Amino acid sequence: MSAKLMLDCREVARLISDRQDRPLAPAERAQFRLHLVMCRSCRTVDEQMAFLREAMRRLGQAELEPKEAREPRSAPPRAQD
Repeated sequence: MSAKLMLDCREVARLISDRQDRPLAPAERAQFRLHLVMCRSCRTVDEQMAFLREAMRRLGQAELEPKEAREPRSAPPRAQD
């Protein structure tokens, strides 16, 4: 990564992807955060990626639960009058 202060949107998009696989270096993280403060579009992309990560994490957890825990419970039968 170059020593420039501001990253462009293309570089930030790459870092959004990279940080799925590795922690960002302190300088990368600082440049990344500075860009997000100033760029609404990249902030939106980052928020969308965070939403997708969380949705996939929850989906993975749901698949590990026993089937009975995932099925909605029906109401108990009502007594006849």
